[in-house]
Amino acid sequence: MLRRLSFWGKDDKDKELRQLTRTVRKTMQTQKREVKGISDIVFTVGKKEYNDFKAENESRRASGESYFVRVKNDIGSKEKMIVIWKKVSSEKEEFLTDLRLASTQPNHGHFFFGDKEGYRLVVHPEMRGIAAADPTLCLWFKKELNTKSRFISDIRVSYTKDDHIDLARKNFEMLPLCLSNFSLGYANIWILWASSQIVRLTDSDHIEKELRDYTAMLDKNPDDQILSKMVDQCKFRLREAQLAEEDHAKDIPGDDLTYTREFLALKSSELDKMRSVFRKSIDFDRDDRISVEDYCMFVREPLSMSPFIRQIFALSAAPTTNNKIGKPYPIKNNAPVMNIGATLKATAVFCMLSSSDLMKFIFAWYDAKGYGVIDNQLFLDLMAMFHPRHRDDVVVRAMKEVDLPVGGKMPFDKFESDCKKFPHLLYPAFRVQEKMRQRFFGPRWWKQKLGRYTEAKELLEQEKQKEQELEDIERKQRYIVSEELKNESMELFEIRKRRRKKRR
Repeated sequence: MLRRLSFWGKDDKDKELRQLTRTVRKTMQTQKREVKGISDIVFTVGKKEYNDFKAENESRRASGESYFVRVKNDIGSKEKMIVIWKKVSSEKEEFLTDLRLASTQPNHGHFFFGDKEGYRLVVHPEMRGIAAADPTLCLWFKKELNTKSRFISDIRVSYTKDDHIDLARKNFEMLPLCLSNFSLGYANIWILWASSQIVRLTDSDHIEKELRDYTAMLDKNPDDQILSKMVDQCKFRLREAQLAEEDHAKDIPGDDLTYTREFLALKSSELDKMRSVFRKSIDFDRDDRISVEDYCMFVREPLSMSPFIRQIFALSAAPTTNNKIGKPYPIKNNAPVMNIGATLKATAVFCMLSSSDLMKFIFAWYDAKGYGVIDNQLFLDLMAMFHPRHRDDVVVRAMKEVDLPVGGKMPFDKFESDCKKFPHLLYPAFRVQEKMRQRFFGPRWWKQKLGRYTEAKELLEQEKQKEQELEDIERKQRYIVSEELKNESMELFEIRKRRRKKRR
Protein backbone atom coordinates (compact mmCIF):
# COMPACT_ATOMS: atom_id res chain seq x y z
CA MET A 1 0.00 0.00 0.00
CA LEU A 2 1.21 3.49 -0.76
CA ARG A 3 2.44 5.84 1.94
CA ARG A 4 0.23 8.80 2.75
CA LEU A 5 0.95 12.03 0.95
CA SER A 6 2.65 14.92 2.66
CA PHE A 7 0.66 18.08 3.41
CA TRP A 8 0.17 20.32 0.42
CA GLY A 9 0.63 24.07 0.63
CA LYS A 10 -1.91 26.61 -0.59
CA ASP A 11 -0.11 27.09 -3.92
CA ASP A 12 -0.15 23.33 -4.53
CA LYS A 13 -3.87 23.16 -3.79
CA ASP A 14 -4.64 26.08 -6.11
CA LYS A 15 -2.58 24.43 -8.84
CA GLU A 16 -4.42 21.16 -8.30
CA LEU A 17 -7.80 22.90 -8.47
CA ARG A 18 -6.85 24.67 -11.72
CA GLN A 19 -5.77 21.38 -13.29
CA LEU A 20 -8.95 19.62 -12.17
CA THR A 21 -11.01 22.50 -13.58
CA ARG A 22 -9.31 22.03 -16.96
CA THR A 23 -9.97 18.29 -16.73
CA VAL A 24 -13.66 18.77 -15.95
CA ARG A 25 -14.05 21.30 -18.77
CA LYS A 26 -12.38 18.98 -21.27
CA THR A 27 -14.47 16.02 -20.08
CA MET A 28 -17.72 17.96 -20.41
CA GLN A 29 -16.75 19.11 -23.91
CA THR A 30 -15.71 15.69 -25.21
CA GLN A 31 -18.63 13.81 -23.68
CA LYS A 32 -21.18 16.54 -24.56
CA ARG A 33 -22.92 16.27 -21.23
CA GLU A 34 -25.53 18.94 -21.98
CA VAL A 35 -28.55 16.73 -22.53
CA LYS A 36 -31.33 18.09 -24.72
CA GLY A 37 -34.83 16.79 -25.28
CA ILE A 38 -38.19 17.83 -26.72
CA SER A 39 -40.26 19.91 -24.32
CA ASP A 40 -43.23 20.96 -26.48
CA ILE A 41 -44.97 20.28 -29.81
CA VAL A 42 -47.37 22.46 -31.82
CA PHE A 43 -49.14 22.33 -35.20
CA THR A 44 -49.54 25.03 -37.84
CA VAL A 45 -52.17 24.64 -40.57
CA GLY A 46 -52.04 26.57 -43.85
CA LYS A 47 -49.29 28.67 -45.44
CA LYS A 48 -50.42 31.93 -43.83
CA GLU A 49 -50.30 30.56 -40.30
CA TYR A 50 -46.98 28.86 -41.16
CA ASN A 51 -45.42 32.14 -42.32
CA ASP A 52 -46.76 34.09 -39.33
CA PHE A 53 -45.54 31.48 -36.85
CA LYS A 54 -42.16 31.31 -38.60
CA ALA A 55 -41.71 35.10 -38.39
CA GLU A 56 -42.71 35.16 -34.72
CA ASN A 57 -40.41 32.22 -34.02
CA GLU A 58 -37.43 33.91 -35.71
CA SER A 59 -38.08 37.02 -33.62
CA ARG A 60 -38.07 34.97 -30.40
CA ARG A 61 -34.86 33.26 -31.47
CA ALA A 62 -33.14 36.57 -32.26
CA SER A 63 -34.10 37.97 -28.85
CA GLY A 64 -32.62 34.96 -27.05
CA GLU A 65 -35.95 33.40 -26.02
CA SER A 66 -36.92 29.76 -26.41
CA TYR A 67 -38.10 28.88 -29.91
CA PHE A 68 -39.49 26.02 -32.01
CA VAL A 69 -37.79 24.01 -34.76
CA ARG A 70 -39.70 22.69 -37.76
CA VAL A 71 -39.85 18.93 -38.24
CA LYS A 72 -38.44 18.21 -41.69
CA ASN A 73 -41.47 16.69 -43.47
CA ASP A 74 -44.96 18.17 -43.15
CA ILE A 75 -47.97 15.87 -42.72
CA GLY A 76 -50.64 17.72 -44.70
CA SER A 77 -51.75 17.62 -48.32
CA LYS A 78 -51.20 19.90 -51.31
CA GLU A 79 -54.39 21.77 -50.43
CA LYS A 80 -53.66 22.13 -46.70
CA MET A 81 -50.10 22.48 -45.40
CA ILE A 82 -49.73 21.00 -41.88
CA VAL A 83 -46.37 21.36 -40.13
CA ILE A 84 -45.19 19.92 -36.83
CA TRP A 85 -42.95 22.15 -34.71
CA LYS A 86 -40.82 20.92 -31.81
CA LYS A 87 -39.24 22.88 -28.97
CA VAL A 88 -35.87 21.61 -27.75
CA SER A 89 -34.83 22.28 -24.16
CA SER A 90 -32.03 21.38 -21.77
CA GLU A 91 -34.33 21.55 -18.72
CA LYS A 92 -34.80 17.90 -17.75
CA GLU A 93 -38.06 18.62 -15.93
CA GLU A 94 -39.60 19.71 -19.25
CA PHE A 95 -38.67 16.63 -21.32
CA LEU A 96 -41.50 14.62 -22.90
CA THR A 97 -41.50 11.08 -21.53
CA ASP A 98 -44.37 9.65 -23.60
CA LEU A 99 -46.27 10.49 -26.80
CA ARG A 100 -49.48 9.02 -28.21
CA LEU A 101 -51.42 9.60 -31.43
CA ALA A 102 -55.19 9.81 -31.15
CA SER A 103 -58.34 11.02 -32.89
CA THR A 104 -60.34 14.05 -31.85
CA GLN A 105 -63.60 12.21 -32.71
CA PRO A 106 -65.18 10.35 -29.72
CA ASN A 107 -66.67 7.69 -32.00
CA HIS A 108 -63.35 7.02 -33.74
CA GLY A 109 -61.60 3.70 -33.17
CA HIS A 110 -58.41 5.48 -32.03
CA PHE A 111 -60.01 8.05 -29.73
CA PHE A 112 -58.10 8.58 -26.48
CA PHE A 113 -58.70 10.86 -23.51
CA GLY A 114 -55.56 11.16 -21.42
CA ASP A 115 -56.38 13.85 -18.86
CA LYS A 116 -56.95 11.37 -16.05
CA GLU A 117 -53.65 9.61 -16.83
CA GLY A 118 -51.58 12.79 -16.68
CA TYR A 119 -51.32 13.44 -20.44
CA ARG A 120 -51.53 16.88 -22.04
CA LEU A 121 -53.31 17.57 -25.31
CA VAL A 122 -51.83 19.05 -28.51
CA VAL A 123 -54.59 19.87 -31.00
CA HIS A 124 -55.30 22.47 -33.70
CA PRO A 125 -58.76 24.07 -34.26
CA GLU A 126 -58.67 23.05 -37.93
CA MET A 127 -57.82 19.42 -37.11
CA ARG A 128 -60.93 18.53 -35.12
CA GLY A 129 -62.78 16.97 -38.07
CA ILE A 130 -65.55 19.60 -38.10
CA ALA A 131 -65.55 19.85 -41.89
CA ALA A 132 -65.67 16.70 -44.00
CA ALA A 133 -62.10 17.13 -45.27
CA ASP A 134 -60.58 18.20 -41.94
CA PRO A 135 -58.01 15.91 -40.29
CA THR A 136 -58.79 14.44 -36.88
CA LEU A 137 -55.27 14.05 -35.47
CA CYS A 138 -54.25 15.13 -31.97
CA LEU A 139 -51.23 14.31 -29.83
CA TRP A 140 -51.14 13.45 -26.16
CA PHE A 141 -47.82 13.82 -24.36
CA LYS A 142 -46.69 13.24 -20.80
CA LYS A 143 -43.96 14.77 -18.63
CA GLU A 144 -43.17 12.48 -15.71
CA LEU A 145 -40.93 14.32 -13.27
CA ASN A 146 -40.13 11.20 -11.25
CA THR A 147 -39.08 9.09 -14.25
CA LYS A 148 -36.42 11.06 -16.08
CA SER A 149 -34.16 8.22 -17.17
CA ARG A 150 -35.94 7.94 -20.56
CA PHE A 151 -37.26 10.83 -22.64
CA ILE A 152 -37.94 11.87 -26.24
CA SER A 153 -34.97 13.62 -27.81
CA ASP A 154 -36.18 13.94 -31.42
CA ILE A 155 -39.22 13.48 -33.66
CA ARG A 156 -39.32 12.76 -37.40
CA VAL A 157 -41.85 12.02 -40.16
CA SER A 158 -41.41 9.32 -42.82
CA TYR A 159 -43.19 8.92 -46.16
CA THR A 160 -41.04 6.61 -48.24
CA LYS A 161 -39.49 3.21 -47.65
CA ASP A 162 -36.04 4.82 -47.70
CA ASP A 163 -37.11 7.18 -44.88
CA HIS A 164 -38.38 4.18 -42.94
CA ILE A 165 -35.10 2.27 -43.31
CA ASP A 166 -32.96 5.31 -42.51
CA LEU A 167 -34.85 6.17 -39.32
CA ALA A 168 -34.87 2.55 -38.16
CA ARG A 169 -31.10 2.39 -38.60
CA LYS A 170 -30.75 5.51 -36.46
CA ASN A 171 -32.63 3.83 -33.58
CA PHE A 172 -35.85 5.85 -34.03
CA GLU A 173 -39.02 4.10 -32.91
CA MET A 174 -42.14 4.33 -35.09
CA LEU A 175 -45.40 5.21 -33.37
CA PRO A 176 -47.88 2.41 -34.09
CA LEU A 177 -50.57 4.30 -36.07
CA CYS A 178 -50.30 5.52 -39.68
CA LEU A 179 -51.45 9.11 -40.18
CA SER A 180 -53.90 7.96 -42.86
CA ASN A 181 -56.11 6.82 -39.96
CA PHE A 182 -56.70 10.51 -39.23
CA SER A 183 -57.51 11.76 -42.78
CA LEU A 184 -53.88 12.64 -43.51
CA GLY A 185 -51.30 11.23 -45.89
CA TYR A 186 -49.66 7.81 -45.73
CA ALA A 187 -46.92 8.84 -43.32
CA ASN A 188 -45.62 7.79 -39.93
CA ILE A 189 -44.28 9.69 -36.92
CA TRP A 190 -41.04 8.45 -35.35
CA ILE A 191 -39.50 9.32 -31.99
CA LEU A 192 -35.98 8.87 -30.66
CA TRP A 193 -35.60 7.79 -27.07
CA ALA A 194 -32.63 8.95 -25.01
CA SER A 195 -31.43 8.65 -21.45
CA SER A 196 -30.20 11.51 -19.23
CA GLN A 197 -29.11 9.57 -16.15
CA ILE A 198 -26.95 6.84 -17.66
CA VAL A 199 -23.17 6.99 -17.92
CA ARG A 200 -22.65 6.17 -21.58
CA LEU A 201 -19.67 4.05 -22.50
CA THR A 202 -17.88 3.74 -25.79
CA ASP A 203 -20.19 1.07 -27.13
CA SER A 204 -18.52 0.02 -30.39
CA ASP A 205 -17.43 -3.25 -28.74
CA HIS A 206 -21.03 -3.98 -27.73
CA ILE A 207 -22.31 -3.21 -31.23
CA GLU A 208 -19.54 -5.21 -32.89
CA LYS A 209 -20.43 -8.27 -30.82
CA GLU A 210 -24.11 -7.73 -31.62
CA LEU A 211 -23.22 -7.49 -35.34
CA ARG A 212 -21.26 -10.75 -35.21
CA ASP A 213 -24.20 -12.54 -33.58
CA TYR A 214 -26.72 -11.24 -36.12
CA THR A 215 -24.38 -12.00 -39.03
CA ALA A 216 -23.93 -15.59 -37.83
CA MET A 217 -27.72 -15.98 -37.61
CA LEU A 218 -28.13 -14.46 -41.08
CA ASP A 219 -25.60 -16.92 -42.54
CA LYS A 220 -27.85 -19.74 -41.37
CA ASN A 221 -31.02 -18.01 -42.64
CA PRO A 222 -29.95 -15.90 -45.66
CA ASP A 223 -33.56 -15.23 -46.75
CA ASP A 224 -34.64 -13.73 -43.45
CA GLN A 225 -35.39 -10.05 -44.24
CA ILE A 226 -35.76 -9.09 -40.57
CA LEU A 227 -32.26 -10.37 -39.77
CA SER A 228 -30.92 -8.60 -42.84
CA LYS A 229 -32.36 -5.29 -41.63
CA MET A 230 -30.92 -5.86 -38.16
CA VAL A 231 -27.46 -6.45 -39.66
CA ASP A 232 -27.71 -3.23 -41.69
CA GLN A 233 -28.84 -1.33 -38.60
CA CYS A 234 -25.91 -2.67 -36.56
CA LYS A 235 -23.44 -1.70 -39.29
CA PHE A 236 -24.78 1.85 -39.29
CA ARG A 237 -24.68 2.09 -35.47
CA LEU A 238 -21.14 0.67 -35.41
CA ARG A 239 -19.93 3.30 -37.85
CA GLU A 240 -21.60 6.08 -35.84
CA ALA A 241 -20.01 4.80 -32.61
CA GLN A 242 -16.57 4.55 -34.23
CA LEU A 243 -16.81 8.13 -35.50
CA ALA A 244 -17.83 9.30 -32.02
CA GLU A 245 -14.83 7.49 -30.54
CA GLU A 246 -12.52 9.13 -33.06
CA ASP A 247 -13.87 12.57 -32.15
CA HIS A 248 -13.42 11.76 -28.46
CA ALA A 249 -9.86 10.54 -29.03
CA LYS A 250 -8.86 13.84 -30.69
CA ASP A 251 -9.52 15.71 -27.43
CA ILE A 252 -7.60 13.47 -25.04
CA PRO A 253 -3.88 12.84 -24.71
CA GLY A 254 -2.56 9.94 -26.76
CA ASP A 255 -0.51 8.66 -23.85
CA ASP A 256 -2.56 7.01 -21.08
CA LEU A 257 -0.06 8.02 -18.40
CA THR A 258 -0.35 11.65 -19.49
CA TYR A 259 -4.13 11.35 -19.34
CA THR A 260 -3.96 9.86 -15.83
CA ARG A 261 -1.67 12.63 -14.59
CA GLU A 262 -3.91 15.36 -16.02
CA PHE A 263 -7.17 13.68 -15.02
CA LEU A 264 -6.16 13.38 -11.35
CA ALA A 265 -3.91 16.48 -11.31
CA LEU A 266 -1.04 14.33 -10.02
CA LYS A 267 2.40 15.43 -9.04
CA SER A 268 5.32 13.55 -10.56
CA SER A 269 5.97 11.79 -7.26
CA GLU A 270 2.36 10.56 -7.12
CA LEU A 271 2.48 9.19 -10.65
CA ASP A 272 5.74 7.42 -9.78
CA LYS A 273 3.99 5.80 -6.81
CA MET A 274 1.20 4.51 -9.03
CA ARG A 275 3.82 3.06 -11.38
CA SER A 276 5.51 1.43 -8.42
CA VAL A 277 2.29 -0.28 -7.30
CA PHE A 278 1.75 -1.61 -10.84
CA ARG A 279 5.25 -3.08 -11.09
CA LYS A 280 5.52 -4.48 -7.56
CA SER A 281 1.96 -5.70 -6.93
CA ILE A 282 0.40 -6.48 -10.35
CA ASP A 283 3.05 -7.03 -13.05
CA PHE A 284 5.04 -9.79 -11.38
CA ASP A 285 6.76 -10.93 -14.59
CA ARG A 286 7.95 -7.35 -15.34
CA ASP A 287 6.84 -7.29 -19.00
CA ASP A 288 4.62 -4.17 -18.62
CA ARG A 289 1.58 -6.21 -19.62
CA ILE A 290 -1.19 -7.64 -17.41
CA SER A 291 -4.44 -9.52 -17.97
CA VAL A 292 -7.84 -9.07 -16.41
CA GLU A 293 -7.15 -12.12 -14.27
CA ASP A 294 -3.95 -10.47 -12.97
CA TYR A 295 -5.97 -7.45 -11.86
CA CYS A 296 -8.54 -9.72 -10.18
CA MET A 297 -5.73 -11.21 -8.14
CA PHE A 298 -4.44 -7.72 -7.32
CA VAL A 299 -7.77 -6.63 -5.81
CA ARG A 300 -8.30 -10.16 -4.41
CA GLU A 301 -11.53 -10.82 -6.27
CA PRO A 302 -12.72 -14.20 -7.62
CA LEU A 303 -12.40 -14.87 -11.34
CA SER A 304 -16.21 -14.77 -11.56
CA MET A 305 -15.80 -10.97 -11.34
CA SER A 306 -13.62 -10.90 -14.49
CA PRO A 307 -16.42 -9.58 -16.75
CA PHE A 308 -16.94 -6.65 -14.40
CA ILE A 309 -13.19 -5.94 -14.19
CA ARG A 310 -13.02 -6.06 -17.98
CA GLN A 311 -15.83 -3.51 -18.15
CA ILE A 312 -13.89 -1.21 -15.83
CA PHE A 313 -11.14 -1.09 -18.44
CA ALA A 314 -13.76 -0.38 -21.12
CA LEU A 315 -14.94 2.61 -19.05
CA SER A 316 -11.67 4.45 -19.69
CA ALA A 317 -12.63 4.29 -23.41
CA ALA A 318 -9.21 5.03 -24.85
CA PRO A 319 -7.54 1.88 -26.22
CA THR A 320 -3.96 2.82 -27.14
CA THR A 321 -0.77 0.97 -27.94
CA ASN A 322 2.64 2.56 -28.28
CA ASN A 323 1.03 5.96 -27.69
CA LYS A 324 -1.01 5.75 -30.90
CA ILE A 325 -4.70 6.40 -30.79
CA GLY A 326 -7.20 4.04 -32.31
CA LYS A 327 -5.26 0.76 -32.17
CA PRO A 328 -6.55 -1.97 -29.84
CA TYR A 329 -4.74 -3.51 -26.97
CA PRO A 330 -2.73 -6.60 -27.94
CA ILE A 331 -4.82 -9.74 -27.83
CA LYS A 332 -3.55 -13.13 -26.76
CA ASN A 333 -5.81 -16.19 -26.70
CA ASN A 334 -8.84 -13.87 -27.11
CA ALA A 335 -8.05 -12.25 -23.73
CA PRO A 336 -7.37 -8.50 -23.51
CA VAL A 337 -3.94 -7.48 -22.28
CA MET A 338 -3.37 -4.03 -20.70
CA ASN A 339 -0.17 -2.05 -20.43
CA ILE A 340 0.75 0.15 -17.46
CA GLY A 341 -0.86 3.28 -18.96
CA ALA A 342 -4.21 1.58 -19.65
CA THR A 343 -4.22 0.01 -16.18
CA LEU A 344 -3.57 3.23 -14.29
CA LYS A 345 -6.01 5.16 -16.47
CA ALA A 346 -8.84 2.67 -15.88
CA THR A 347 -8.05 2.67 -12.16
CA ALA A 348 -8.16 6.47 -11.99
CA VAL A 349 -11.46 6.79 -13.87
CA PHE A 350 -13.21 4.04 -11.91
CA CYS A 351 -12.00 5.25 -8.50
CA MET A 352 -13.35 8.73 -9.26
CA LEU A 353 -16.91 7.46 -9.78
CA SER A 354 -19.37 8.50 -7.10
CA SER A 355 -21.83 5.92 -5.74
CA SER A 356 -24.61 7.18 -8.03
CA ASP A 357 -22.27 7.19 -11.04
CA LEU A 358 -21.22 3.63 -10.24
CA MET A 359 -24.86 2.48 -10.35
CA LYS A 360 -25.32 4.26 -13.68
CA PHE A 361 -22.14 2.65 -15.00
CA ILE A 362 -23.37 -0.85 -14.08
CA PHE A 363 -26.79 -0.21 -15.63
CA ALA A 364 -25.25 1.20 -18.82
CA TRP A 365 -23.15 -1.95 -19.15
CA TYR A 366 -26.34 -3.93 -19.87
CA ASP A 367 -28.19 -1.05 -21.58
CA ALA A 368 -25.93 -1.07 -24.64
CA LYS A 369 -28.29 1.04 -26.82
CA GLY A 370 -28.92 3.66 -24.15
CA TYR A 371 -32.72 3.30 -24.06
CA GLY A 372 -32.84 3.60 -20.27
CA VAL A 373 -34.25 0.09 -19.81
CA ILE A 374 -32.81 -3.42 -19.50
CA ASP A 375 -34.44 -6.84 -19.70
CA ASN A 376 -35.40 -8.48 -16.43
CA GLN A 377 -33.28 -11.45 -17.42
CA LEU A 378 -30.22 -9.23 -17.79
CA PHE A 379 -30.79 -7.95 -14.26
CA LEU A 380 -30.90 -11.54 -13.02
CA ASP A 381 -27.72 -12.32 -14.99
CA LEU A 382 -26.02 -9.37 -13.30
CA MET A 383 -27.05 -10.64 -9.87
CA ALA A 384 -25.82 -14.12 -10.77
CA MET A 385 -22.40 -12.70 -11.63
CA PHE A 386 -22.14 -10.58 -8.47
CA HIS A 387 -23.52 -13.39 -6.26
CA PRO A 388 -22.73 -16.68 -8.07
CA ARG A 389 -23.88 -18.96 -5.27
CA HIS A 390 -26.16 -16.61 -3.31
CA ARG A 391 -24.33 -17.60 -0.14
CA ASP A 392 -25.33 -14.37 1.58
CA ASP A 393 -28.69 -14.76 3.32
CA VAL A 394 -29.23 -11.00 3.10
CA VAL A 395 -28.94 -11.15 -0.70
CA VAL A 396 -31.30 -14.13 -0.90
CA ARG A 397 -33.94 -12.24 1.10
CA ALA A 398 -33.43 -9.09 -0.98
CA MET A 399 -33.90 -10.97 -4.25
CA LYS A 400 -37.16 -12.41 -2.95
CA GLU A 401 -38.43 -8.90 -2.17
CA VAL A 402 -37.43 -7.34 -5.52
CA ASP A 403 -40.50 -7.06 -7.74
CA LEU A 404 -39.48 -7.41 -11.38
CA PRO A 405 -41.53 -5.21 -13.78
CA VAL A 406 -44.45 -7.02 -15.42
CA GLY A 407 -43.53 -5.85 -18.94
CA GLY A 408 -40.17 -7.63 -18.82
CA LYS A 409 -38.20 -4.34 -18.94
CA MET A 410 -36.60 -2.63 -15.96
CA PRO A 411 -36.12 1.18 -16.22
CA PHE A 412 -33.19 2.87 -14.54
CA ASP A 413 -35.25 4.52 -11.79
CA LYS A 414 -36.55 1.08 -10.72
CA PHE A 415 -33.01 -0.35 -10.84
CA GLU A 416 -31.68 2.57 -8.80
CA SER A 417 -34.44 2.46 -6.17
CA ASP A 418 -34.09 -1.32 -5.68
CA CYS A 419 -30.31 -1.10 -5.36
CA LYS A 420 -30.61 1.71 -2.81
CA LYS A 421 -33.26 -0.20 -0.88
CA PHE A 422 -31.14 -3.38 -0.92
CA PRO A 423 -27.50 -2.20 -1.00
CA HIS A 424 -26.18 -5.77 -0.80
CA LEU A 425 -27.23 -6.31 -4.43
CA LEU A 426 -24.38 -4.17 -5.79
CA TYR A 427 -22.05 -4.57 -2.85
CA PRO A 428 -19.41 -6.54 -4.88
CA ALA A 429 -19.01 -3.59 -7.28
CA PHE A 430 -18.49 -1.11 -4.44
CA ARG A 431 -16.14 -3.60 -2.80
CA VAL A 432 -13.94 -3.65 -5.91
CA GLN A 433 -13.82 0.15 -5.98
CA GLU A 434 -12.93 0.33 -2.28
CA LYS A 435 -10.12 -2.20 -2.73
CA MET A 436 -8.71 -0.26 -5.69
CA ARG A 437 -8.75 2.96 -3.69
CA GLN A 438 -7.12 1.19 -0.76
CA ARG A 439 -4.26 -0.14 -2.90
CA PHE A 440 -3.68 3.21 -4.64
CA PHE A 441 -3.16 6.11 -2.19
CA GLY A 442 -5.84 5.07 0.34
CA PRO A 443 -9.51 6.06 0.85
CA ARG A 444 -8.67 9.39 2.51
CA TRP A 445 -6.70 10.58 -0.53
CA TRP A 446 -9.55 9.70 -2.92
CA LYS A 447 -12.13 11.38 -0.68
CA GLN A 448 -10.09 14.56 -0.77
CA LYS A 449 -9.64 14.30 -4.55
CA LEU A 450 -13.38 13.79 -5.10
CA GLY A 451 -14.04 16.88 -2.98
CA ARG A 452 -11.65 18.90 -5.14
CA TYR A 453 -13.29 17.53 -8.27
CA THR A 454 -16.72 18.59 -7.01
CA GLU A 455 -15.36 22.05 -6.22
CA ALA A 456 -13.95 22.32 -9.76
CA LYS A 457 -17.33 21.35 -11.27
CA GLU A 458 -19.12 23.97 -9.16
CA LEU A 459 -16.69 26.64 -10.34
CA LEU A 460 -17.33 25.63 -13.95
CA GLU A 461 -21.10 25.73 -13.44
CA GLN A 462 -20.83 29.25 -12.04
CA GLU A 463 -18.62 30.26 -14.95
CA LYS A 464 -21.07 28.73 -17.42
CA GLN A 465 -24.01 30.53 -15.80
CA LYS A 466 -22.22 33.88 -16.04
CA GLU A 467 -21.38 33.26 -19.70
CA GLN A 468 -25.02 32.39 -20.41
CA GLU A 469 -26.22 35.57 -18.72
CA LEU A 470 -23.78 37.68 -20.77
CA GLU A 471 -24.81 35.88 -23.95
CA ASP A 472 -28.51 36.55 -23.23
CA ILE A 473 -27.75 40.25 -22.66
CA GLU A 474 -25.77 40.43 -25.92
CA ARG A 475 -28.58 38.72 -27.84
CA LYS A 476 -31.15 41.16 -26.54
CA GLN A 477 -28.87 44.09 -27.37
CA ARG A 478 -28.35 42.76 -30.90
CA TYR A 479 -32.10 42.35 -31.26
CA ILE A 480 -32.74 45.93 -30.09
CA VAL A 481 -30.10 47.30 -32.48
CA SER A 482 -31.51 45.28 -35.40
CA GLU A 483 -35.02 46.56 -34.65
CA GLU A 484 -33.73 50.15 -34.49
CA LEU A 485 -31.95 49.72 -37.83
CA LYS A 486 -35.09 48.19 -39.29
CA ASN A 487 -37.19 51.16 -38.09
CA GLU A 488 -34.62 53.64 -39.44
CA SER A 489 -34.71 51.89 -42.82
CA MET A 490 -38.52 52.11 -42.84
CA GLU A 491 -38.42 55.82 -41.96
CA LEU A 492 -35.84 56.47 -44.70
CA PHE A 493 -38.02 54.56 -47.15
CA GLU A 494 -41.06 56.67 -46.24
CA ILE A 495 -39.07 59.94 -46.59
CA ARG A 496 -37.88 58.95 -50.04
CA LYS A 497 -41.39 57.93 -50.99
CA ARG A 498 -42.78 61.34 -49.95
CA ARG A 499 -40.03 63.15 -51.86
CA ARG A 500 -40.85 61.23 -55.05
CA LYS A 501 -44.50 62.21 -54.68
CA LYS A 502 -43.57 65.91 -54.29
CA ARG A 503 -41.41 65.80 -57.43
CA ARG A 504 -44.32 64.47 -59.39
